[in-house]
Amino acid sequence: MNYEYDDCMHAHIGYYEDGYDVEAVAYKRKNENVWDVFFPFTWYGLAIETWKENKYINDGLYIFSIFARDFSWEEGSAKFEKWLLAHQILEKIEKK
Repeated sequence: MNYEYDDCMHAHIGYYEDGYDVEAVAYKRKNENVWDVFFPFTWYGLAIETWKENKYINDGLYIFSIFARDFSWEEGSAKFEKWLLAHQILEKIEKK
């Protein structure tokens, strides 16, 4: 995975339910209608050795992509919530 990203195009998405404050950042690929989402595992005290992907940006690890020209916070946060639940991330971090 070796993409170039538009320095001016990124979005923060998050999960703020049930006392959690968990965020990820989406970066827009240059010349593509794709946003790659990165999660800072170590920020939340999580080990990343077993994670399958290996692309890092600003201390975040790639977790999924959103295929869209314009980024929707609602869509991004909904997909992020599904990812958090599917990978049992919320069970591994402290509530704020």
